[in-house]
Amino acid sequence: MKKIFLLFSNTVLVLTFLSAFAWLIKEANSNSEILGKGIDEVLIKWSSFPDKFSKAVDQVQYLPQTFISTPENFIPINKLEDDVLVLFTYSSSNSNRNIELKNLRTDSLLKSWQVKGLDNSHRRVMHPLLMKNNHLVYASIGVPGVFCIDESSNVKWSQDQVISHHSLNTDHNNNIWLCTYPTLKVKEPKYDAQLEIDERKFSFIDNAITCLDHKNGLILFHRSLSQILLDNSLESILLKSSEASDPLHINDIQPVLESGSYLKKGDLFISCKNISTIFLYRPTSNKIIDVIEGPFQSQHDVDIINDSTISIFNNNTHTKWQKPNTDWIITESKVEIGPIYSQILFYHLNDDSFSLKLEKQMNANKIYTFTEGLSEKLKNEKYFVEEQNSGLLWILHNDDVLYKNVLKSQHQGYHHLPNWTRIIK
Repeated sequence: MKKIFLLFSNTVLVLTFLSAFAWLIKEANSNSEILGKGIDEVLIKWSSFPDKFSKAVDQVQYLPQTFISTPENFIPINKLEDDVLVLFTYSSSNSNRNIELKNLRTDSLLKSWQVKGLDNSHRRVMHPLLMKNNHLVYASIGVPGVFCIDESSNVKWSQDQVISHHSLNTDHNNNIWLCTYPTLKVKEPKYDAQLEIDERKFSFIDNAITCLDHKNGLILFHRSLSQILLDNSLESILLKSSEASDPLHINDIQPVLESGSYLKKGDLFISCKNISTIFLYRPTSNKIIDVIEGPFQSQHDVDIINDSTISIFNNNTHTKWQKPNTDWIITESKVEIGPIYSQILFYHLNDDSFSLKLEKQMNANKIYTFTEGLSEKLKNEKYFVEEQNSGLLWILHNDDVLYKNVLKSQHQGYHHLPNWTRIIK
């Protein structure tokens, strides 16, 4: 009987305390200041914690992969003295994307376009092209369709036979080169090729290079890269890949705009991540002029600096994600290598040599992205870098960081995943 009485008494006390606490919270929210303004603020913060926690959990569970968690106490840097115009793409809602032309120096919006009705909240619009008259050419990665929209976001033409991925670039005729797949009129990538070794057959995803007419989107050129390698007796290069089902993985096609001592107008630099190789290809003769290999691994984003030099964003990483091996005993006299970070690498065609740019700054700021990423040479030896996986955007100059920021999103504590930010010169 005594235990029942104690239980009843404790229950009454707890309920009385909770009622009083709830009443104090109600009064604090009504600004009564019964216990003073400071205590009222503490009560309001305490009572709102479950809502904030629930909201945070919801965001983690339901936010699309186009958003990245922003580090706590992130401090942006902006010491730019010159305008830097960039073309951003980001998710404005689950099915809509915004494309914006901004000035990084002033953080001002110059122009925007809208892409509506995407089928997937994770779907990305990467590396859109700004054309004449404020027209834009874009593709939604992984699904058929390349589109040209006007300055009011109205569709001017569309090409639904190809699935575009990664970069879009224009050639000397203003026509558009895309990374695609060989089979046309399909809804998703297919196994377009097969490799046979020792009577074992490996089906794999082939890649293609495609050129579209900028006026109407018609296909002007479309060819399998595996067939190009076969035509040039280079099919053994496929064996370099650690990913048998996706040995090539084109991520950039960079057209040559002017002829020079080592390049011809209309040539293409084709970057293939999974074989860590860049091809210099001449479409007019179907010839691979040069096979560029060297001190780079899983590279992205080739840019032409001059008629004898190209820049390469060297991810400097394993092609496939690796976990540390913990099965063997680690010796005390182990050889220490690294840390290793991504690089801006120049390749000089005149003597087949390589040189690094801003190595000290890249290492000091621990700039590294396992996938994607790009760099762009600006005026006066400044370099823009998109550290894609973290979402950090940099502008480096000598030993200084002139710009460091993220593309802020509508979700507190998160920023937008970059989608190959394009520098507009």
